[in-house]
Amino acid sequence: MIDEADLTPPADADAYSLRPGGQARSLAPCGVSGVPGRFLFKRYDEETLAGLDEQALLAMVRWRRELPRHDRATLDQRCAWPVAAVRHDRITGILIRPAPRQMFVELRDRLVPRHLDELTRSPERVNALRDHYGTRYYEPPYKLAVLGQLLATVQWLHEQGYVVGDLQLRNAVFTIDPAPAVYLLDCDSCLPVEGRGALAEVDPEQWKLPREGAFTQESDYYKFAWAVVRCLQESAEAWSLDETALARVLPLRHRRLIRQCLDGSPESVDTARWRAAGESWQWLVTPERIYVETDSNLREAWRRGRSAVGDGSRGRRGAVVVLLVVLAAIAVVAAVTLGA
Repeated sequence: MIDEADLTPPADADAYSLRPGGQARSLAPCGVSGVPGRFLFKRYDEETLAGLDEQALLAMVRWRRELPRHDRATLDQRCAWPVAAVRHDRITGILIRPAPRQMFVELRDRLVPRHLDELTRSPERVNALRDHYGTRYYEPPYKLAVLGQLLATVQWLHEQGYVVGDLQLRNAVFTIDPAPAVYLLDCDSCLPVEGRGALAEVDPEQWKLPREGAFTQESDYYKFAWAVVRCLQESAEAWSLDETALARVLPLRHRRLIRQCLDGSPESVDTARWRAAGESWQWLVTPERIYVETDSNLREAWRRGRSAVGDGSRGRRGAVVVLLVVLAAIAVVAAVTLGA
């Protein structure tokens, strides 16, 4: 437990632009008297406090403290896990460690977190936003390399006996410099397998499960599969698969894994094959070139600025033009023939 009175704002607190979401009323950088390091104070809103399971929350804090040093370092590197509960007469929120500096982007005079939903932006959307947000386009190999890091974190938590639960693109930040890396947010929504979570199990509309029931490791894979689809198809609201676009950047065995998670029964999740897929995505990005793996090529160079979906739509438009030209030629031949 940490008392709110022991929290101190850092000198550069105004340098960050942190918008609270979900259960938080505010999210503020802070220090703790007598404790080295930087933290964020996530203050819960009243609705969250009313449903908060304090014992489950404290169990999460204790679990981290009792981990072997190596595992605790891994957790802190990958996850914004609760490191302490904050109180003022009662529990009012938690302390978490902020994401690494390279997972923020400079926007005017502030540092703004780079959320994974940036991976759903198309080249056209990026160009429209560039003047205001300074964003960039991430080609499919970067998307997959980042998602592979997210999958590694999800599977590591599963191995530790935890379900992520509220797994969605806004709940993680990332960087590709110097290498793809991910930092999972809102980890207070995690819960032990077949155990109680500190917070109510709630999903945004576009991430709701297709069936009733509690969060499970299988539901994590369902949401992760949609994350892959929405990033590659460049639509945060996608609810269907564009097989043509996916086939440009994924081999059949990876597309089958996605379909099994989205359409099959929970027990059909092949965790070993998912691990192999995520590991293979790591080598798609090199300092010199970026690659994809397809049914016809294990290592196919990918052109900078190229979109799997955009190229497909241009291809379809080209096919329509060709078809119109052919039909026009047939019409001309028919007219000449009939005139003769």
